[in-house]
Amino acid sequence: MHRTEDVHPPQRSDCTVVIDGCEVPCLPGETVLHTLLSVGKVSIARRKGDVESGAYCGMGVCYCCTVRIDGVPNQRACQLPVRPGMRIETVPAGGSITDLDALP
Repeated sequence: MHRTEDVHPPQRSDCTVVIDGCEVPCLPGETVLHTLLSVGKVSIARRKGDVESGAYCGMGVCYCCTVRIDGVPNQRACQLPVRPGMRIETVPAGGSITDLDALP
């Protein structure tokens, strides 16, 4: 995956995370949500009724951006800074809400 949605793409990064099995460069201090958005991931979760969901409020109130991080479900992507080697899982296209233990 390549960062195509940055206003100013990073010139180089020694920090990488793994998003849905693909290694992605990240910048220390940025949120998981920013890294997801930088590679064009806008639909990252599913809710009841199998409805796709992405970031709504961006400040941790709505829980619409929950992902699995290092095996822990329901982590708010907008609230957590990236760490080198972090493994981030979103719900894949066609996935079900049980794929990531989605919140109600």
